Amino acid sequence: MIEDFIVQPQKMVLYCFSTEHLQKKDKVRFYYALKGRDGKTGIVKLAKIQHIGKGVLLVPYMYDEDVTQFFRVWNLNYKRQKVIVDEETDMVRKP
Repeated sequence: MIEDFIVQPQKMVLYCFSTEHLQKKDKVRFYYALKGRDGKTGIVKLAKIQHIGKGVLLVPYMYDEDVTQFFRVWNLNYKRQKVIVDEETDMVRKP
């Protein structure tokens, strides 16, 4: 029953990025900007981004341009793909 597969569709953008070219000190600065020093105040929290894994972000479509500009400021290589996800999808969080 494909119609039950996505109950509440939400437009998102999947970003895959690499920090390989950054020096170690710049990687630290980048991750502080991304996640915040306390893990709560970076762009991930402000834009309600899901950090899927190392170098992978799931971004609400309304913040697509903001994240693109963020990566351009840091001169990062990235790929982006528009996707549709179910808003009810649960992410398993580590305690």
